[in-house]
This record gives sequence, structure tokens and C-alpha cells, in this order.
Amino acid sequence: MEAEDFQEELTCAICLDYFEDPVSIECGHNFCRGCLCRTWAPGGSPVRCPECRRPSAPASMRPNWALARLTERMRRRRLGPVPAGLCGRHWEPLRLFCEDDQRLVCLVCRESQEHQAHTMSPADEACRSYREKLLKTQSSLTAKMKKVIHFQDTEVKNAAEWKEKMKNQRMRVIAEFAKLHVLLNEEEQLFLQGLRQEEEETKKKQSENISRLNQMITSLKKLILEVKEKSQSSTLELLQNPAEVLTRCENQDVNYSFEDLTVKTVCRLPMMKEMLKRFQVAVNLAEDTAHSKLVFSQEGRYVKNGASASSWPLFFTAWSYATGWRNPQRTTGFVERFQHLPCVLGKNVFTSGKHYWEVENRGSLEVAAGVCREDIMGIPGGSTMCPKAGIWAVGWSSAGFWPLTGTSVSPTKREPALQRVGVFLDHGAGEVSFYNAVDGEHLHTLPCSSSLRLRPFFWLSPLASVVIPPVTGGK
Repeated sequence: MEAEDFQEELTCAICLDYFEDPVSIECGHNFCRGCLCRTWAPGGSPVRCPECRRPSAPASMRPNWALARLTERMRRRRLGPVPAGLCGRHWEPLRLFCEDDQRLVCLVCRESQEHQAHTMSPADEACRSYREKLLKTQSSLTAKMKKVIHFQDTEVKNAAEWKEKMKNQRMRVIAEFAKLHVLLNEEEQLFLQGLRQEEEETKKKQSENISRLNQMITSLKKLILEVKEKSQSSTLELLQNPAEVLTRCENQDVNYSFEDLTVKTVCRLPMMKEMLKRFQVAVNLAEDTAHSKLVFSQEGRYVKNGASASSWPLFFTAWSYATGWRNPQRTTGFVERFQHLPCVLGKNVFTSGKHYWEVENRGSLEVAAGVCREDIMGIPGGSTMCPKAGIWAVGWSSAGFWPLTGTSVSPTKREPALQRVGVFLDHGAGEVSFYNAVDGEHLHTLPCSSSLRLRPFFWLSPLASVVIPPVTGGK
């Protein structure tokens, strides 16, 4: 008899597996000791055999050594490779498919406790069912693959188109800036040509004026000599028509009017306003730094000097405050606000970078704007408002504009009158430039400190007012 014929004889009826420590009971049936102990209730009273249901006392269990040796031999024979199609545990044909464990099992496995509650189906039926599902899944995956390949092709096409667009845009930018360079160069040549022409015309007028003055001097010298000779001549010669000489002396024209030699060709670059707007920042007035006579509104963007001219120690003119606000008092120690100057600072503190803001004069009176060092509030009353004191600014009114350099200067007239001034601080370059905010005309540039902490600076003459327009672009 083959060893496989002993399979049933060497299998426990409870666990349906090879015997483990087999024991015999009174009815002669054999079971695993562990299986039998788990089946019988404790207490020692007779229990029924799991197979024939005959009563048997627990004390009647006897080890079955022969069955144990035979089972061990069978296990050793099964340690080799399991033939294809057989259960590795029971060496039975794999005829069923467990849906729960997703694997093939044999008929003995189906009866075990491990698989009793599991759903089983014949292996051939399960094979057909899952083959159909796999084929459908394969078809679905193929469709998905085609869709993804289409996406990939589209993405590659879009990337190529984008690359071409970037190339074209780069060439367009280079071409447009090349045109801009040409236009700026042409504008530069036109400005320089205008300056040369203005210079030539002014020199011609100056030459004509000098020539005219020389002629007047020559005529006067001749008359002086003639009068001298006439006065020293004899009575007969002196009285020969002396009235004619006196009439010519009285009629000698010495009237002369000087021309205002201002530069008429202004530096107004194309797109300067737009380029400055790129660096525009919001500036609000720091009311806690202001002189007590200054009044604020519009959320810190509008300020007015509420004092009259008679209440200040100086008579204000276009050049009087360029030389300083004079006051005999001296400021000692740290102060939080201006005590002598009708000034206020902006809240911003600049330590680097480029910044631009605009200031509008709401009348015809004198105002000034620019930048200053952060601790300027402690400036003594007798100091000069100039770069040396830590103030870099320009003033303007209906009379024109002028830089606050510490020396008396005449205002440069502008038509129409200058109202709004743009302040451009290039902290890294150590420069602050001023522009006509309406047309971008350059007014003046002052070198400033590139190492100090700088703040926006505002000065107002009595009854003057300024407003900081809202930001329309930039940062």
C-alpha cells in the first residue's frame, strides 16, 4: 500500500491535520492530545468521543507511540518539494479557491477550522471568473495607458510650444530694448543738440551784448574826451555851440537790461515716470515727530502748518530757509519731535534699496521735501537745513524750486508752476534725486549718506500744506 493511502489514518478528526502527540481513548479512536483537551470540559467527568460519541473518561487517555512514529515518518517523507497541484499541508489536489484568503486549497483545508467560515468556489470556475476580470482590467489599463500617452504627447507638444514662445519672447524683448536704446540715444542726441543750440544762441546774445556795451563805452570815452577838451579850450572855442555837446551827452543812451541766463532745455526722459513708479512706496507721516503747529488729516497723508508767518522768528522767503531756521535756543539730549523747525518725518526707515514717493504742494507757499538722518529731530535751532546737517531736500513754491544746499540760491522758475515733486532715493548709490512728478523732468540730484538710516523729510512754511498722493504702482 502506498504511503498516501495512510493519509486519512494519520489525520486527526478534529484538526484535520497530521497527529500531534496522538492519544487513544476507551472507544479506540485516536486524536491529538491538544485537540482532545480543548474539546473536553475540565472536571474529570466522562465525555463523549468527538467521532463515535461513546462516553470516555479523561483518565483513560493513553499515548499511541506507534501512531506517533508512523506520523513522524510520513512527515519526513513530505519534507521534499510538493508536487504541482497538491496542497503543501495535506498533499491533496488543490480543487477549491478560497475567496477570503485568495489562494487554492484542498478539500481537507475546506473542512479545517481555518477555512470553515470562508467562501469557496471550484478552482476551474474561479479561474474562468478571474481570467475574465483580468482581461477586462487589462483592456481598461490599455485604455488608461493610451490616455496617459496622449497626455504625455500633449505635454511634450505644449512644452515645445512654450519653449518656442519663450524663445520668441526673449528675441522680442531684446529687439524692443534695442529699439528703446536707439530711441534713448536719439533722444539724448536731441537733448544735446538742443543744449548746443541754446548754448550757441546764448553765446551769440552775450557776444552781441558785450559788443553793444563796448560801443557804449567807446562812445562815452569819446564824449568824455570831447567834453574835457571843450572845457579846457579858449573862450572863443568853448562858446562855439556848447549846447550841442551837452545835448549829445544828455542823449547818450546807457540803459541796459540783463537777461536771466537760465537753461531752457530741460532733462525730460521718455518713460521716466513709469520707471520711477516701479520703486514707489507708501509713505505716511509720523505725527509723533511733528512740530506742535502742524495739523494732520487723511490718515496721515495730509499736513498743514497752522501757524501764521508773524508767529515765527524769521520772515520767510524762497531763500531764507535755505540758509537755516535761526533760533537762539539750543537742543540738548534726545527729543522725539521737532521743537524749532516746522517739520515732520515719514514713518518709513530706509537702510538699503531704491525707493520713490511723491509730495504735492497744495498751494503757492513754500514747502520742502527729501530725506534726512533718523535722529534729525534733535537738530539745534541755529543749524542750517542742508546736507551737512543731515538733510537732503529741495524746496518749491509758485516762484520755482531750489535745492537746500546751505547757500542762498534763486528759485528756478517752471511754467506751469511746480506742484508735485517725486523723490527718488537710491540708498546703495548714495543719491537722492528729485523729479517733476507730472512729466518726469529731472530737477536736481544730491549726494547723500549710504550708511545712515534715512527717513522721508517734510518742511512747511506758515499756512502751507502738502499731501502725499496714494501709491498707484511699484512695490
